[in-house]
This record gives sequence, structure tokens and C-alpha cells, in this order.
Amino acid sequence: MVSIEYLAGFLDGEGSLSLARIHRRHRSTEYTVRVAVYNSDWAILEGVQRTWGGVLARGSLRDLTWKPVHALIWTNAAAARLLPKVAPHLRVKSRHAAPLLEFDEHVRECRRVRDSGGRLWPFSGRVEGIRQAFHKRLKQLRTKGRGIAIPPSHAGGEPWAGKERDVSARYLAGFIDAEGCLMIAKSKDRDHRRPQYRARVCVGNTDRAVLGNVRRAFGGILTNQPALKTGWKHAYQVVWSDGMIEQLLSSVLPHLRIKRGQATLPLDFVRHKRSVRQGRNGRYFAPLPDDVVAFREGLHGQIKELNAKGASPTSGPKARERRALPESPPTSLGRRKAVCAGTSGRVATERDDGFCA
Repeated sequence: MVSIEYLAGFLDGEGSLSLARIHRRHRSTEYTVRVAVYNSDWAILEGVQRTWGGVLARGSLRDLTWKPVHALIWTNAAAARLLPKVAPHLRVKSRHAAPLLEFDEHVRECRRVRDSGGRLWPFSGRVEGIRQAFHKRLKQLRTKGRGIAIPPSHAGGEPWAGKERDVSARYLAGFIDAEGCLMIAKSKDRDHRRPQYRARVCVGNTDRAVLGNVRRAFGGILTNQPALKTGWKHAYQVVWSDGMIEQLLSSVLPHLRIKRGQATLPLDFVRHKRSVRQGRNGRYFAPLPDDVVAFREGLHGQIKELNAKGASPTSGPKARERRALPESPPTSLGRRKAVCAGTSGRVATERDDGFCA
């Protein structure tokens, strides 16, 4: 069963709340409440559907090397049943939910009349104007850039607005499944030319306040990325690395659905790294031995495969099974910090070389 808090986090990351406009020839324009979540994992969306309903739609391939992105969609009555349940748990999209709930109340108050042929009579000019205003408000909220300032009276109105709510592990699990990135970054040791590894988890969004709440509840470092294009919003990230990861993943791992396989690997890495002590050669750390490097390279390769955008020749259910690794070496040799690209606050995606870009 998918919890409502998990679904709220997933919607805040990969969801869309909108008021669709349908033009009818010689008839009034129709407006449809629409809630949708998107992901490439069909089985996960089926799990959400079994608990919360909706209609599944298979996505098409825009690039043959990428996985198709599917959608789970609620419209009209189904969306009206879902929104009152999920809205109190939304954070990023709570301002989108409020006018949609108001619109649903407006629809319930406006009874439609049909002619003798069963066709709906057109709206009055007043009703048409009200619905156009709702559509405009939602469109302003969904714009990529800063958009037009929304009057305070229209900015919310939801009963849960202004309340400081703790971020739950279930919510954060849904948010990480949607917007998160889990990786084991690989870099070269400048002194010995041997690979070094560092675990990293990050979650990004344009809503700094929401990420600030995540950081207060689960730690991490809040970073900033300037807008990539003029008129776009700034992006932010909460980043956890090495020592911060174990506490975070121990809390959210039981609730993860899409990235559970990825989450076990940084945990294994951090625990292995803690068990290994690294000696020094004078001023510098001693190089890691081959068995330690082989173990960490195996973890790095597994998470890189799980994070791949496209369908690899080994994709499918068996590809998610963990490959056999060398036993964690008993060597007590140690650690050296590895630098992961992207710590300046850029929104993280994993490149082919394992770094975040």
C-alpha cells in the first residue's frame, strides 16, 4: 500500500496539477482538473494506482536510447476525490492544489442544463469568466520563470497554509524517488593516480523553503544553482555525503520504492569505508590496496548501471539483482576524501564517468 505522504512527495517531485482547457467548436470551452505523476517504472505506477486509482498511460520513446516515461492520471471526479486527501501533505505544489479545490467547489455549485438532444447548454458569460480566471491562476503558478506576481488573496487560501510541518521519512522517500540522485562518485587520486570514491545523495528543486525544511529535519548541506536561462527560477539542492548518508538512508530506505536498489549501495560503501583505516606515507595518505579498490569499484559499477537513463543490454528484472562482489577486505587501510563534481550546487545527474553534472 502506498501511503498518502509518499504520494505527496512523489507528486511534488514528478507530478503535475493543472486545469486543462478544451476548446469546443460552437460550444463553451471546457475545463478539466488534471493530476498526473510521471515515471519510467511502470510497476511503481501500478502500485500507486492500486491504492489511489487513476488511469495509466504508456509513454512513447523520444529517444531510442532512453526509457519511456509513463503517466498515472486522475481527471475530474477522480482528481476531486484525490486532491482533498493529498493536498494537506503537499509542499512544493500546495499552491497549485488550493485553486483546483476551489474550482471543484465552483463546478459543484454550477449545475449544467441539457437541451432536448442531451447536449449541454453553453455557460453564461459570468461562469465562463470565472473559469478563465482559474485557468490563468494555474498557468501563472506553473510557469518556469518568475512569472507575474500573484495577489496575496489568490496565492493560497488552503487551511494548511502557513503551518510549519515536519518533513516525514515517507514524504522524503517519495521526493527522493522522484527528484533524488544517489551515486558513488569516482575521481583520481592526484598523488598516486589511483581511483578514489565518495558516496553522495542529493535532491533538487526550485523551492528553497521546502528544501530548507528537508535539511532541518534530515541534515545535509543546502546549495544553490543560478538559473540556466534568463527568466528561469533558481534551483537548489540538499546534499548528503559520506558520514551524513547513513542516518538519512536508514530513515528513508524502508519507504523507498524506485531507488531502493540504489540506496543500499551507498550504505554498503559508507559502512565499508568506516571499517577501513588508511595509513600515511609521510605527508600523504597511503594508496588503497587492490582488494579495497576492487570492492569499491564494484559498488560504483552497480549504482552506475542502476542509474542509467537508457535500457542497457542487461536491463530488466535480473539487471537489478546485485552482482557478486569480492568480500569486504579485512585490510585496515583507510580513507582519503574524493571530490565529487557538482558540490557547488548544480542540479545533479550522473554522467557516464560516475560524477554528478
